[in-house]
Amino acid sequence: MTLRKTATACTIAVLCIPSISFQAEANGHGEVAAKDEVVYANLLANGSLKDIYVVNGFDIATEGDISDFGAYEQVINLTDLSPIEQAEDGWQVTATAPAGMFYYQGNLPAETELPWIFDISYSLDGQSINPQELIGESGLVEIAIEVKQNEKADTTFFENYLLQLSVPLQSDVFHNIEAPDATIANVGKDKQAAFTIMPEESASFRLSADVEQFEFNGIEISALPASMAVEAPDTGELEEEMGTLTGAISELATGMGEIKKGMDELADGLSQLEDGSSDYQAGSEELALSGDELVQASSEIEAGLNELSSSLSEASAPEADVALDDSLFAAFDELSAGMSEAAASLEELSTHYGEAYGALKAAVESIPESDLTEEDIQTLYESNPNSDTLAQLVAYYQAGQEIKGTYAAVKEGLDAVQPVLEESKAGLEDIAAGIDELAGSLQEALGTIGIGEGFAQLSAGIDEVASQYSQFHEGLVDYTGGVSQLNDSYAHIHEGIGETAEGSTELSSGMEEIDHGAEELAEATADVPEQMQAEIDDMLSQYDKSDFEPVSFVSPENNDVIENVQFVFQTERLTLPEETQTEEDNTEENVSLWQRFLQLFGLGD
Repeated sequence: MTLRKTATACTIAVLCIPSISFQAEANGHGEVAAKDEVVYANLLANGSLKDIYVVNGFDIATEGDISDFGAYEQVINLTDLSPIEQAEDGWQVTATAPAGMFYYQGNLPAETELPWIFDISYSLDGQSINPQELIGESGLVEIAIEVKQNEKADTTFFENYLLQLSVPLQSDVFHNIEAPDATIANVGKDKQAAFTIMPEESASFRLSADVEQFEFNGIEISALPASMAVEAPDTGELEEEMGTLTGAISELATGMGEIKKGMDELADGLSQLEDGSSDYQAGSEELALSGDELVQASSEIEAGLNELSSSLSEASAPEADVALDDSLFAAFDELSAGMSEAAASLEELSTHYGEAYGALKAAVESIPESDLTEEDIQTLYESNPNSDTLAQLVAYYQAGQEIKGTYAAVKEGLDAVQPVLEESKAGLEDIAAGIDELAGSLQEALGTIGIGEGFAQLSAGIDEVASQYSQFHEGLVDYTGGVSQLNDSYAHIHEGIGETAEGSTELSSGMEEIDHGAEELAEATADVPEQMQAEIDDMLSQYDKSDFEPVSFVSPENNDVIENVQFVFQTERLTLPEETQTEEDNTEENVSLWQRFLQLFGLGD
């Protein structure tokens, strides 16, 4: 319904009430029970104010003289033909009103400030166009509507009133209508787009359509107090769930702290392991190098024994002197010393290995057991798709689990190394003692044996010693070869331990960032339930206007009796010109009350 039709209907209703169809006689001071104000404004097509007036409605409890206030340029009695008087300053209005409803119109100056500023623009096929020039055009039309607060006006209405903008669209003119923020309803064969603006809010709307010979009935705007109480929803369950979430985040932060502590211990253990492994590798290399010396000394002993055995076998007579080179006994001494040195190296190696293996065992056992599945890890990635720290943490986690798996697979072999080293050390010590005993016995035998019957016995004994020593020498060569191979293999193990130690240090550093982030997240979310409830309360308070007390638009002196104030605005129509029809003119002095009402709203000549 247009502004003129709305006001006319109101007027017709007034005329149909018999009790107010007469002029009241002066009967002293009238009593006003309540007053309503309906502010009507005609706007230009661009939203600027053209003219404005107020229809004042009084509920008269006792007939008589009443007073009202407002800076009106003109006042018109809408109830009967009795005069309405204005003070010289135009501020106070007085009238004699009958009991019941009494209405009068007050026209305000064109410079009156509305509570809202309306800015309406038009475009045709993407080009801005003056609305008057758009009439009769065809193409893609877009109407842009911007509504914001007028800071020059009383803020009461902007803060407490709800606006509704209705845009009527003729079906024979507007097609393919698009209005994303509007509710579009069917009104007979036409459509209507409705936009709503809540109190204290500005808004921008756009409406577009394909049009044929553009005509537009204008935009109807109404404003009413949003005097509705907003009942707060039951957020108990949501608050409980948020509390559970913040509790879980707090537990996560605590767990991250424990993991970081374990990672620090792992990094320290692996660092100690790397140090022990370095000592072990140095001892292994030293033992491998001493093996060559042992083999060389053993080769000399083997050669000396073989030479001695050959010399005794070739002796022509028992009386012959057998010359035994002193170098044989020097080789025995060198071999014995080498065996003793190797035994000492094995003892040191065993000690370093025990320390290194103990550090390795403690470090690996400090890696926490985990039942994380691939699905769990995938969920973490989905929750944090762009986290480099998470990717690094998962890589370290997988490396840690791989270390634990590898350690479990070789633990039995690692446990057996130190006992073997100790047995080898004892064996080398026995060999050194045996070599010393052999050299001493041989030297004693050569000094005491008789030239006669004992020569053959000596020759046979030396031959047997030489033969058995050859077997010992072969075993010694195999042993030193194994030590050398072990040293070469351990170099790769030591390199892996170093990489693991370095990785664990990086893991500990990355874990520190995650732990710090988890603590910050826990602190930031600790008050989420309370903050959420506060936000909900604040949001609801913006729309709960149940305690709003209406005030007069035209003068605060009317506030004592104001019951309701409404706004009705209408932008000008943009229509094709109609053929002019000549009718009989009505002069001002011959018009009836009914014609005055029609002329008032532009419905009569």
